[in-house]
Amino acid sequence: MRLLTIGVGLRGAKIAEGFQKRGARVNRVPLFKCFAILGDENQMKTIAIRDDRKFYVPSKKAVPGVLNSITKIYEIWEGCQIILSLEDDYAFDIALELNERIKEVFEDPVMSLVLIPTLGSVDLAELKRKLIEIRKRSDILFLFEGRIGIEEKILNSMNILALAGEVDIKKRVAGEVVVDTSDIFNALKSGGFSVIGFAEKEIPFSIFKKKSELKAIRTKRMIELYELALQNLSISAKVEEAKSSLILFASPKEEITMEGIFEIIGKIEKMNSSMEIRYGDCPMQKRKVSLVLLFSGIKSIKF
Repeated sequence: MRLLTIGVGLRGAKIAEGFQKRGARVNRVPLFKCFAILGDENQMKTIAIRDDRKFYVPSKKAVPGVLNSITKIYEIWEGCQIILSLEDDYAFDIALELNERIKEVFEDPVMSLVLIPTLGSVDLAELKRKLIEIRKRSDILFLFEGRIGIEEKILNSMNILALAGEVDIKKRVAGEVVVDTSDIFNALKSGGFSVIGFAEKEIPFSIFKKKSELKAIRTKRMIELYELALQNLSISAKVEEAKSSLILFASPKEEITMEGIFEIIGKIEKMNSSMEIRYGDCPMQKRKVSLVLLFSGIKSIKF
């Protein structure tokens, strides 16, 4: 999944910078096409993104000029990812205009990745107003609680989502169950908003174990990762009300068992029998197993 990624405001731009530096690549091609929009000229030098991909935009009237500059750069993408913090009024206003303009120009899905203030210290009426406005102008709305260190979770989880369905020409390895870009977008386009759960575990070296023992260990690890991911959501939300979900593992291929996948599906079905469930895995060579758990179509945040 290749995403036009635009960070708006200082915090959004810093996250886009993270994708620029450490975003997933396939066949040496970056999956995140990164740009930054800032309202303070003094902040331009603080963002380590290529100079022709950083824009000083004093007001929303300059947004069309930014899009004109972006379209002149030859890139291929399948969706647009706009990153912002709702604590930044400038970023909020520019993102609304940016989303509207992008939807006029491109047919690709527009995904807003929004950091909201720490729950419990926020004006609920103002938060609701802003979320409604940004949702109207987005095909997909991801919510993350804007606490310290959330950037790492965003980078790790979005990297795995982006790698789903991508084919590495050199490795030529497919997952146990292949998930592609359309599966991800279909899982996300469920109205409301989306949250991500993320968890990972290192793979210990197992010597002199029978195949049946190894399979049992792998299945148990997958179930434990599911429980951990549920406890590590991007924002506290009523996931049991979600309309759709996606289970996506990333690991060496042999670490994934169908028993583990179907056990997790059963747990989600027990949570909500009417929820649409998609699942798959993405082969990776690192000695760890990662899980991205996606819930979409949610209407309620837990406070």
